[in-house]
Amino acid sequence: MNDVRKRLQLPAIGLIVVGALNALSAFLLLLGRLNSIVKGRDPVITDEDRRLGYMFAIIFFPIVSLISLAASPIIIFGGVQMLRVRRYSIVLWAAILALIPLTSVCCIPGIPLGIWALIVLRHPEVRAAFES
Repeated sequence: MNDVRKRLQLPAIGLIVVGALNALSAFLLLLGRLNSIVKGRDPVITDEDRRLGYMFAIIFFPIVSLISLAASPIIIFGGVQMLRVRRYSIVLWAAILALIPLTSVCCIPGIPLGIWALIVLRHPEVRAAFES
């Protein structure tokens, strides 16, 4: 059992850190968008392609930030449960959510950590430890 806990420790801490970074970065992105709304002036863009990209970013990034902010507690809770070797399905969901770029603003560390957690969770002795 101690071998399994050691194997789960680093990916679990990684999930907790990724979840916290997701929450922080999503909050900062939303705060930045709110700041630009309060300022009230949008830049004048004459090029149609750039204007379309700007309009897309105005809509897309707050939506991704809200999704990431909603997924962050699940990722953190899953990391904590992974440390405790409990609730296999929630830990699995947390690893998957950390892996998906749409639910993770911090997708650069989230993708490898999510893959690592999924690989560790698939080992038979790890699954047996969660079931006992």
